[in-house]
Amino acid sequence: MTASTSLVRATLAASLCLLPLQSGLAKEAKESRPGVYRGYSEERFSEWQKTSQYVAMSDGVKLAVDIYRPAVDGRAVDEKFPVVWIHTPYRRAYTDAKGNLVNPLEQLNLMPLLDHGYVLAAVDTRGRGASFGARRGFQDRTEARDAYEMTEWFASQPWSTGAIGVAGCSYLGGTTWHAATVMSPHLKAIAPGCTDFDKYGFVSRGGTTAQFNTRPENPGQDYGQGVVPVASDTDGKLAAAAIAEHVKGTPMAELWAGMRYRDDVSPQLGVPFWRESSVATYAKEIERSGVGIFIWGNWLDEGSFEATLAYNNLSNPRKLWMGEWGHCIVGDFPMATEMLRFFDHFLKKIDNGWQREPPIYYRTINAPAGQEWSSTDRWPLANARNKTLHLAGGASPGIAGQLTTKRIGSAVANDKFVVNYDPKCSEKVDLYFLMWPCVVDKHGLSYATPPLTSDTHIAGHPVADLWISADQNDVDLFVYLEDITPSGDVSIVTHGRLRASHRGEQRPPYRDFMGLPYHRGERGDAQPLVPGTPARMRLDLLPTSTIVKAGHRLRLTVAGSDPRQRSRNVKFDPPPTISIHSDREHASQLMLPIVGEFSEEVRGE
Repeated sequence: MTASTSLVRATLAASLCLLPLQSGLAKEAKESRPGVYRGYSEERFSEWQKTSQYVAMSDGVKLAVDIYRPAVDGRAVDEKFPVVWIHTPYRRAYTDAKGNLVNPLEQLNLMPLLDHGYVLAAVDTRGRGASFGARRGFQDRTEARDAYEMTEWFASQPWSTGAIGVAGCSYLGGTTWHAATVMSPHLKAIAPGCTDFDKYGFVSRGGTTAQFNTRPENPGQDYGQGVVPVASDTDGKLAAAAIAEHVKGTPMAELWAGMRYRDDVSPQLGVPFWRESSVATYAKEIERSGVGIFIWGNWLDEGSFEATLAYNNLSNPRKLWMGEWGHCIVGDFPMATEMLRFFDHFLKKIDNGWQREPPIYYRTINAPAGQEWSSTDRWPLANARNKTLHLAGGASPGIAGQLTTKRIGSAVANDKFVVNYDPKCSEKVDLYFLMWPCVVDKHGLSYATPPLTSDTHIAGHPVADLWISADQNDVDLFVYLEDITPSGDVSIVTHGRLRASHRGEQRPPYRDFMGLPYHRGERGDAQPLVPGTPARMRLDLLPTSTIVKAGHRLRLTVAGSDPRQRSRNVKFDPPPTISIHSDREHASQLMLPIVGEFSEEVRGE
């Protein structure tokens, strides 16, 4: 272990809130709660030993594996430990452009587990990194079966207790879920972060495939350039041979683009792939597996709805953690501590109170200092009440209409805009992998409240209930709920999207869809617009827990495109004209889940 590694591990250990025991002093008092863990788990080790090798799957394809074991004086300890592993398509270890070695286990806050008596492992998925084969499809059943075989392989090793956990975020969160769908007998716990539960509902939310999933393949990240070969591959020839096989895999963007509807058969794979790749398809298998589940995510991330959906539709011992940050970011929260608490409970059977705590722990954006975190036993919150705000009309591109609790509909009122397919972000951002939309001013139509007279807590899933018409038989709607400061700065609180032809509502296939409109998105559900005729579109925005400060205004912006749309097949030609109706017969409105009071009246009036 190098000096730089020692420094990293010292920093991570500090985040664990675990005080070293001093000779002659009594053991510290036990304490276990989110982010805090003392007195339950002994920090026995300060070194680790890494090995790497290939492991052959039942069909002969070899996967590259890195294994980290606790060590003393440079040698791996001859004991059995629980194993926590990750299944990554982004290289289990690689050298970045500056020549630095990147270890995804460190990025995922897992390395401190070694100090507490765990074995860690990282596996390149089939067709990625230094593993052989070609990826048939994004998180297909082949990848899930590989996860089964790797889990059982780890359980059979002489240094393993047979208690296995899987963790990961983003794509790795998905591989974590899929590892549980195949019911490996030795898999006891999973920790999926910032990922999806319903694949179609995530990638093609509202029928619009317009997110990061449309990005082109990246030669480094996706095919394996820069990956560290396994130890026996001293000249890198095996890794090079593996990478040569990767280009035969199914390109992600083309895969999604070939299936516009949920029940479409993939032209590349010849199967209804949305169903195959969706974790929700295998919910009963996950429940039968009995694995403990720690679901974590963030409000400012595309996967926020999927985290709440998964939590509400599984019966396993489980928790939901929601932070206020972006994709796979944990901010100042000591996630290493939480991973240790979770895996200690399920892999070491330590009674640290994990299951006796409230199952949901979430952070509120803009909360007063010291009041950011809250616990609850259900989501949406039992004390949230819907407040209806009406779009009062009078909007035009660059000029906001009214968003008010008072309905001010005239006999005939509609606002129009022409869709701009080249919207620009107000700030400089990298659109290649943008997981949260950027603010685009003077784009579409906006409706704003007067300054709020008191802090307003929005907690739950806002729903936009809009009446629209267009001069074509289909359009996309992108809806943003924004917070405007007194100085005019704008931030996006939450957002949603829906293609007009997907506006039909069907019965959800879930035990609990949280009372939200469900748009199944099958080919037979399509309802083209009649040009010029108003149609109702109800769409839920991603969940949030955000306090909008007194003096700020809320703004609802409706557009027909988003800067993150790369897939040009979503363009309608010519750009359509969209009307938003707010007359007496067609009341466009916004339902906000509010905890406490809401007041839109201007101070002093």
